[in-house]
Amino acid sequence: MKKVIIVFAVVTLNFALSTLNCFAQPNGGFENWTPKFSYEEPDNWQTFNFLSLTSPPNPVSAFKVLGLDVHSGNYAIKLKTIFVNNNPSPPLITDTMSGSTFTGAISLSPFALQYGFPYTGRPAKLELWAKYFPVGSDIAAAGVALLKRDSLTHIQDTIAIGFISIPATALYTSFHSNLSYFSSALPDTAAILIRASRDSTIARVGSTLFADDVALTGWVGIDQHDFINDKVKLLPNPAIDNVTILSEIEDAENVKVVDAIGKLVGIYKILDHKININTSSFNAGNYFFEIRDKKNRLLTKSKFNVIK
Repeated sequence: MKKVIIVFAVVTLNFALSTLNCFAQPNGGFENWTPKFSYEEPDNWQTFNFLSLTSPPNPVSAFKVLGLDVHSGNYAIKLKTIFVNNNPSPPLITDTMSGSTFTGAISLSPFALQYGFPYTGRPAKLELWAKYFPVGSDIAAAGVALLKRDSLTHIQDTIAIGFISIPATALYTSFHSNLSYFSSALPDTAAILIRASRDSTIARVGSTLFADDVALTGWVGIDQHDFINDKVKLLPNPAIDNVTILSEIEDAENVKVVDAIGKLVGIYKILDHKININTSSFNAGNYFFEIRDKKNRLLTKSKFNVIK
């Protein structure tokens, strides 16, 4: 029987009991599936199997598996990278993104990807079990973003993120990522994404990922964060063509920037307490950075936004 996937909060028993239903990852073990057309879909997750209904049709890219391909319980999910023919929305779906599953919804008219499910916890980690058979130098990935919608602007702010890179492994292996928090607020949404190919630049058709037992675990209190402080400033934010990071933190050596799916954008050396990053070639969206010292120790972290 699948283990129950619960985020345990270090809080009073009454608080835990009153909010327990907000901390569960629905169908984290991929035990429940629903037939749709000529394929099955994992409950509470979305895949790109609907692309098999296009003309010309694409292969199915997400499968229910059992037996030796399961870590625990009766079923797991298999994701396989395919090349998308007749892509219905190139801005939203890359040609190798199809071997993916995510929590959320897909709207077909108009076409849109809606990430996330209701969630109000502050977990410490994203965990899953996986085995991976890449083609070439491909790498699989999993990630989570905790979000909160502003009641006035209705814009979703990123509370925390976590990314996992999954290399080749023929046996089920445990992977996890410690979440990086950027706010003391409680989120209202959690979005989890699992992909058979992390980067479109090295993605290869046929790379195959098996995943099971996805969980958000642990608890991070509001006094356990290391958010940006008054010694670091961003100009401008949001950025269009460039962003300047000003740092008065002693021993600050470089800035590491990753995009919204955890792909490394660059590592930039700090000179005279600042670094200017040309963002003209960046896609619109959130970017996350860490300031580290010469020994690669984390000093602080935050995010900036790029608009077009």
